[in-house]
Amino acid sequence: MTGRAPVTLPDLAPTLTAEGLVLRPWEISDADFVLELAADPETRRWAQSFWGVSDLDGARQWINDRREYRTMWVVCDADGDRAGWVGLSYLEADEWSMMISYGSAPQWRRQGVARRAVEAVTAYGFDPAGLGLLRISLEHATGNPGSCSVAAACGYSVEGTLRQRIRLEQGGLADSHAHARLAADPDGPLPAPRAQIEPVEIVAGAYQLCIPSADLDAAAIVAACADPAIMLYNTGPTDLAAARKWCANRSDWTSGEHASWLVKDTLGTLLGQVSMFRIDPDQRLAQIGYWVAAPARGHGVAAAAVDAAARFGFGALDLHRIELFHAIENIASCRTAERAGFAREGELRQSYRYGDGVFRDEHLHARLSTD
Repeated sequence: MTGRAPVTLPDLAPTLTAEGLVLRPWEISDADFVLELAADPETRRWAQSFWGVSDLDGARQWINDRREYRTMWVVCDADGDRAGWVGLSYLEADEWSMMISYGSAPQWRRQGVARRAVEAVTAYGFDPAGLGLLRISLEHATGNPGSCSVAAACGYSVEGTLRQRIRLEQGGLADSHAHARLAADPDGPLPAPRAQIEPVEIVAGAYQLCIPSADLDAAAIVAACADPAIMLYNTGPTDLAAARKWCANRSDWTSGEHASWLVKDTLGTLLGQVSMFRIDPDQRLAQIGYWVAAPARGHGVAAAAVDAAARFGFGALDLHRIELFHAIENIASCRTAERAGFAREGELRQSYRYGDGVFRDEHLHARLSTD
């Protein structure tokens, strides 16, 4: 673009704000925070700049290097507690392009810190009153799906895979995903790409996992879901119109977000249902839920169905981990989970509001593809 002035960096990184966060310039007094980050294995795994930091002198030098960029920030919460870092670097002034990097302190992960910080710096980078950039690039190791999620949430399109791009501390090289966002791109997150899943029926021992049919199954589903236990622990349709809609939704797997079945015996009698949902292909993670009609309880229906569904998830969907939650007082569900190979991992306090409106403690179980 002829006539456009090269990008001019500020003398010092300006203070920026994001939702619940303040992004301020690095200060030498942040050396203890740098040491904390450098001691964290997950930080060192993905951020090479921390490899050589082992003492306060090294931490201070790290900060001085960041201050020289003039576009590097400490991410703090509203109380000033340091939650992470974000920065723009590798300026190509005549191309109006920079690269963004970021990370969260261990105790602040999975709280949206990186996403909010990246959004704030992206806005500053593209703002004509800020840096006036035209393009911001972003790279992360392909083995770091959390960063991929942040990139997508902030509108950074995937542009390709760079082979053997990132050096690993323990030796060797890793591929990276290349993302970028342009000033002309629309605001908002990118839709997460999902592979379509074809519905398939599964044999589960003496039982069959079948695709729901509105015409064949709606009435039986309404009858089963009238049971008080199902109404408490699993919300379900209570009239024919809702049941038909329920069947239509459960038989449509095209979103890639779930895989759902009805469980029947060899005569076609409805015994229960099982579903994998919240399928996350990046994390290779899903949750599983189920119910069993009252007359079929106590015969191992749920364990057989959950085991068969999990095997399908690990095989056809390439999942690595499937999680199962149940109210602690639901002892039958605890037995089902264990019989289906789901190890109990912990207890969650008041983690889910059930059909009676009460928040209940839950057990978390999980099964891995390697179990």
